[in-house]
Amino acid sequence: MTDEEIGLIKAMLAEGIKNDAVHFYFNRADRLLSSGRITQIKQGKYGAAVPAASRAETAAFIADWKCRQLAGAIPQAAHPTDAATVTALFELIEGSWALRLGETDKAECKLGFRLDPLDRFADVIRTIAGFANNKGGYVLFGVRDGTRIAEGLQGNAFIDADPAAINRALIASLDPVPHVTKTTLVLGGAQVGVLYVEPHDHAPVVALRNISDCVKEGAIYYRYVGETRLIKPGELRQIIASREQRAVAEFSQRMMRVAGGTEATLNLDTGAVTGKAGAFVIDRDLLPALQFIRQGDFSEVKGAPALRLVGDVEAVDQQERDRIRIIRDAVTPDAVVRNFLRGEVVAHPDQYLHAQAHGSNKWLPIWYYLRQANMAPQLMVAELQGRVATHPSSRDAVVRRLQQADSALKVHPGRPAQLRDAFARGEVVAPTNVTDDLRFAYAVMGLLPTQQGISQFKPLLLACLDRAQGQDASSGNRRSAVYRAACRLDELLHG
Repeated sequence: MTDEEIGLIKAMLAEGIKNDAVHFYFNRADRLLSSGRITQIKQGKYGAAVPAASRAETAAFIADWKCRQLAGAIPQAAHPTDAATVTALFELIEGSWALRLGETDKAECKLGFRLDPLDRFADVIRTIAGFANNKGGYVLFGVRDGTRIAEGLQGNAFIDADPAAINRALIASLDPVPHVTKTTLVLGGAQVGVLYVEPHDHAPVVALRNISDCVKEGAIYYRYVGETRLIKPGELRQIIASREQRAVAEFSQRMMRVAGGTEATLNLDTGAVTGKAGAFVIDRDLLPALQFIRQGDFSEVKGAPALRLVGDVEAVDQQERDRIRIIRDAVTPDAVVRNFLRGEVVAHPDQYLHAQAHGSNKWLPIWYYLRQANMAPQLMVAELQGRVATHPSSRDAVVRRLQQADSALKVHPGRPAQLRDAFARGEVVAPTNVTDDLRFAYAVMGLLPTQQGISQFKPLLLACLDRAQGQDASSGNRRSAVYRAACRLDELLHG
């Protein structure tokens, strides 16, 4: 058992939950747990040094467990930016919410937030680089470092901050660019801003420029317990060793795909391209014009590594060139969602999945197109992992969903939860304004498999999407909500 599970068990036992009931939460088909283990934990004979989880962590675990049972989903970890997950970082002490463990190697406190000028954001950029080079983590705004108390943010600077502006600041300062998710949390009336930093797949992240006294050009920062500073040799060796291991694993997988017939090899001396199903030859006069270049800036998103082919190479005929152009031009995030909501049959449905590895949107329908392509999920996973992705994190998000390790299901409290309950009773009212649109999309995200008439939500979501075509932040938030809601319908109808 993990220390986290032991801590949860201790907390549940302390709240008076009986041993057999606690055992029910942790016993699984793939990990049969003796009921005697619960007794050993209660008596302090097993995991005695592990601290009990907080009430917030325990409540979040139980709520997530119940949700998984209702949805019939495979057990999965909550997303790091889910409200319950972030709330579990805090505990209620004498009427105030405090960061449970203070600043750690995964949490940094900032009382205020300011993005412009860049000098005022330099310390945050340094912290983001450190988290990306380690295990990821949270930058929490509105939390005082010394007391750990969530005092809340003053003004709307964080709420109004455009995620694209934050990303532009990172693009100008770090390479490769870390992936950061922005969200907010209200604790006891105090508004806390959250930037969650994912661990980077291609670390180390390096500073590109000098920014005040915090960030130095060429420096590699690393998050240690309670502080971000220049990386030590030991941690740098670990990063390099990890990259080497991934490179060896990727090479082995590619050789297996070549042996299995899903990929071919190119002989640069003869021009022969050979695969299990057949072969063709590139003209020897063309070979000197071919260059395979490791490119760091393949598209608009700086820092997304890709392999770029430069030379006099084009599709074999006009029909093939047109097909590629149509796929590249037409498969936009909006097209992926709209074609699903309209129920349209598309040409080359597999490309609607591949396109999702080259954009920043992580919530787009997949099962609808997989069924049209008549492909097994495992085959699509192998294809996605076997190709270079402009946005590796987006590609990995699609892979997790294809493997049923992640779901678009998200239950929003308050009005969206009330709407979802009304849907379950057959009371579905079409939203008519932008305020209703957001609540409606949030409610659809929480639909359960027991919901009747799921298809009726598709035209209603399409109308919400039509009203969210502005360039302002509010329209962007509504589009994101509609995209994830469409994913939930896709799971329920075709997953």
